[in-house]
Amino acid sequence: MDNDLEYLMNEIKADQKPVKPKRRRKRRRGGAFLILFLFVFIIVLVAGGLLFWWMQRPERKLPGQWHRTVDYTQEATLAAKEWLMEAEGGREIDLTECMGKVQIGVDLVLSEDGSWSSTVDEASYAEAKQQAYEALEQGLVELSGERLKKSYLTSAQNSNQERQKEIIDMLETITPESIRETIENVTGMPCIEYLKTYGPELLPPLEEIQGQYNVNGSWKAENGVLLRDGKGEAFMINTDLLVLSGADGTEVYYRNAE
Repeated sequence: MDNDLEYLMNEIKADQKPVKPKRRRKRRRGGAFLILFLFVFIIVLVAGGLLFWWMQRPERKLPGQWHRTVDYTQEATLAAKEWLMEAEGGREIDLTECMGKVQIGVDLVLSEDGSWSSTVDEASYAEAKQQAYEALEQGLVELSGERLKKSYLTSAQNSNQERQKEIIDMLETITPESIRETIENVTGMPCIEYLKTYGPELLPPLEEIQGQYNVNGSWKAENGVLLRDGKGEAFMINTDLLVLSGADGTEVYYRNAE
C-alpha cells in the first residue's frame, strides 16, 4: 500500500507544470521603464540648463538699441559766464542753478547681423541748446537789472527829494519782463534769439558733434570684450545698463532704449 501511494504521488508531480514568475517579470519591466524615464529626464534637464546658460550669456544681451548722454554743462556754463563778464563789466554770476544739466543724447544700435551704428539725437541737441541760451538770457537779464538799479540809486543820491521819489518809482518798474522788452525794442528781436544770433557759442555746432559720434561699422563680442572695428572695450550688462570700459580706464554708460 505504501508503494502504491508513493507511485500515485510521483504521477501527480509529473503531471504538474512549473509556475512562471509572472509577477517578477512585471516588476523587472517596471524597473527598466523607471530607469529609462530617469535617464531621459536627466538628459532633458541638462539640455535645458545648457540652453538657459547659453541664452543668459552677456554676449546674447548685447544686440539691441542703447542710449547714452554726453554732458556739455561745464562747457556751456563757462562760455556763458565769460561772455557775461565781458558784457557786464567784469561782474560775475553763478549760472549753476539756471543752467541745469546740458546733455546731448547718442544712440547706439548693435544689430544681430554684426553691424553697428552710433548717431547723435538731433532733438536732444536742440533742447540742450535752447536750455543753455535760456540760462544765458536769465543771467543777462539779472545782471542788467542789477546794473540799472545801481545806476538809479547812484543818481538818487545826488538828487532832490522829489527826484528821489521819481527814481524810487522807476526802480519798481525794473523787472525781468521789462528788461527783455527793452532788449527786444533795441535789437528788433526777442532777447534769446538775439543771444543765439549775436551771443557766444555755448555748444559746438551740431555738425561737429555728429562728426565725432556718428559712426558705423561691424562688431563682435567674445570673453567679455566688445570689438568694434578692431577697437576692444570690456563690457558689463546689469539689467538694462550697459557699461563699456576703454583701455584708458574711462567708462561709458548706456541705457537700454527698447
